[in-house]
Amino acid sequence: MSEIYSALAPHYDRLMQDTDYSAWCDFYEACFEKYGVDTPAAIVDLGCGTGSISIELAKRGHSVTGLDTSEEMLALAYKKAEEAKVKLLLLSQNMTCFNSGTHTDAALCCFDGINYLADTGEVYSCFCSAYENLRGGGLFIFDISTSYKYENILADNSFVYEYEDLFTVWESFYNKKSGVCDFDLTFFTRHKNGLWERTDEYQCQRKYSEKTIISLLKKSGFELLEKASDIYFSPVTATSEREFFICKKKV
Repeated sequence: MSEIYSALAPHYDRLMQDTDYSAWCDFYEACFEKYGVDTPAAIVDLGCGTGSISIELAKRGHSVTGLDTSEEMLALAYKKAEEAKVKLLLLSQNMTCFNSGTHTDAALCCFDGINYLADTGEVYSCFCSAYENLRGGGLFIFDISTSYKYENILADNSFVYEYEDLFTVWESFYNKKSGVCDFDLTFFTRHKNGLWERTDEYQCQRKYSEKTIISLLKKSGFELLEKASDIYFSPVTATSEREFFICKKKV
């Protein structure tokens, strides 16, 4: 098995091609306007991956720093930023203990990045780092996968993605008692000579309840402003698959 994201990185953007990054950034900018963040803003993107959110925000005039621990993902983000002719500061740092180099107006963690943290200690460390790197009044916006998603969507299911030159199997195994969801990813890539290559990767997420998240936010000093189930500010329900938290560092 490969280290996290090393096998996935070359295929990540293709597997995420249906994601409306522009709409996600509309949501973040709506949060900025709603809660008094002046724009263009200084933003740190935690777990920035291949940089799609960071690049879209930079295109809109924001100053963006992207953090990730995957060198493969950061290399792709750098290449994409060059192609898009936008300036990004990309840093190889862990979101549980990071330094963006300056106080920022907003910290973002997209696409259930928080669920990849191993335990509540790591989540708390991440929240504390975000708090320390924000200016007074700055926003911390992140989303998590819900219990409903783990128990009813992921559970013990397999997902297959098939393209002309790529065949991907994503298997998930959820332990309701521990709240741990293991993922086994298998990629079959066809090369120009017609031969296929197999690569494998293991990933792990942990479910965190709303109660736990709110407790850790309060402990780290944040004020919770709003919760939502999607990028359109819909209310959270028992069948929501995602939950967004919009938080503020007190002035």
